[in-house]
Amino acid sequence: MTTSTSPGSSTRDTGRALVIEVWTDLGCPWCYLGKHRLEQAITTAAVGQVRVVLRSFQLDPDMAATPVPVPEVFVAKHGGTTEHARQMESQMAELAKAEGLPYSLDRPAANTFDVHRVLHLARTHGVATPMFSTLQRGYFAGLVNPFDQDVLIQVAADAGVPAQETRAVLSGDAYAQAVRAERATGAALGITGVPFAVFNGTHAVAGATSVRGYAAAIAQTLGVSA
Repeated sequence: MTTSTSPGSSTRDTGRALVIEVWTDLGCPWCYLGKHRLEQAITTAAVGQVRVVLRSFQLDPDMAATPVPVPEVFVAKHGGTTEHARQMESQMAELAKAEGLPYSLDRPAANTFDVHRVLHLARTHGVATPMFSTLQRGYFAGLVNPFDQDVLIQVAADAGVPAQETRAVLSGDAYAQAVRAERATGAALGITGVPFAVFNGTHAVAGATSVRGYAAAIAQTLGVSA
């Protein structure tokens, strides 16, 4: 996605393009917050054009494909009780809501491999970022079940990906190697968790930093003041 600065903003156009690669996973709540903060930083950054490229990084490639409630996944992975898991989710919900983001505690969780494969398909149509944004927001709002293939096909279609192409991808193994390769590339960079953003291949930010943190990374990459 290419984002241009808006007329009348305080942004100074450096004349330099910026490519931000973001390793992400749909089920990751910090990726949800991080993407929102990064988008806010981009709107005020001292740069003319920004291209955001989403990269695949499954946090749990071995997760089952059958959806279960998020608290069950948390307990299975970290231990503790379902009540503790819901408390942790409630804390994330408060953070999200403080930034104007919807956040439902009653979301399903499952293997995100097919989501990543469709994301790669969407990239060939130039709509990966808007498709993922719609899917991510709908998922965390509790309005979209991305693990239902019909739902995934519809979201992709709404973004501009022909339904028959998405259906063909989901019925085969297209882009499977691409998803694994991007995760391997991320691992080679030292990524163990997401979100992880790389700016013009020279500066990196691990985790969901603040809007100011992302803005500083953009400024440092371009050699301008934040």
